[in-house]
Amino acid sequence: MKQKLYQIALRTNIWPFAIPMAILFMLMSFYLIPNIQILLGSMPLPDTMFNGYDAVYIQQLFEKLESDGRSAYLQLELYADIPFILLYVATFLLAIAKLLIHNRLWNRIWYCTLCFPVLAGIFDMAENTGIIFMLQTNRIGALASITSCFTRAKGYFLPFTLLTLLVLLVVMGYNKILIAKRAS
Repeated sequence: MKQKLYQIALRTNIWPFAIPMAILFMLMSFYLIPNIQILLGSMPLPDTMFNGYDAVYIQQLFEKLESDGRSAYLQLELYADIPFILLYVATFLLAIAKLLIHNRLWNRIWYCTLCFPVLAGIFDMAENTGIIFMLQTNRIGALASITSCFTRAKGYFLPFTLLTLLVLLVVMGYNKILIAKRAS
């Protein structure tokens, strides 16, 4: 499995995943989410509440969104956020794999960091599934607490993913500086 992933990382181009991910991120950040946020005022969307939320908050949020806002939020989850999850998992997984290979860290404990974007994506998908179910059925109750746990878990693994990328980029830069110093 490890060798197969190594081969896939070597021959797969990251750009077909990274460019659509960036475009979708900008579309969501500057157009789709702000349109929903206008309806909510200062209430944040549950997707961004890494400290969690409860059923009372979700009920208040749904009441404030009303029918049209809930429909817009459902469309955001189904047609923007779910594809975004798939794209960011693929992009970050490939980026970490390629940096591990480049930095000659593939056979070290660093290999385990490949789990971070996958776990972030799993928890993000579970969170979205819960939110979609609550939006479609208006059955909030215990599901809000479960979905909140998924949001919290996503809130741990996304920063771990980004920190891993940052550290691996720093290692790559450090290695380049060492090579340049040796050459001179």
